[in-house]
Amino acid sequence: MAGKVSVMVPYRWRSGWGVSAGLFVAVFVLVPATFAVQNAWKVPVPQTISFARIEPIATSYWLSWALTLAALLTPALVLSLLPVARSIALGYLLTTTMVGAVLCGATVAMAFTGLAAV
Repeated sequence: MAGKVSVMVPYRWRSGWGVSAGLFVAVFVLVPATFAVQNAWKVPVPQTISFARIEPIATSYWLSWALTLAALLTPALVLSLLPVARSIALGYLLTTTMVGAVLCGATVAMAFTGLAAV
């Protein structure tokens, strides 16, 4: 009678962990972190005069959003170096980017229409 041969299959982590972490970071960290960066840099908040006319918006306003989102995507870069965690990195990257872009757009739209809590 032949014995059983045990083959070890490398365990891969699932992307659900990355999606969960990305959702948490995008919803609870991105907007407050961006506001903190804007306060530290003393970035002027865009002012709307009417729907037809919008004052020019400082470049530092757009940079604060872009750099904060880029900084929060660095864990995906670090995780992608580990072969076991690449699916987590992909889930984190996609979720944080998509949800972060929607939240950035919504927050900027509220600032343009005067609905922002300043």
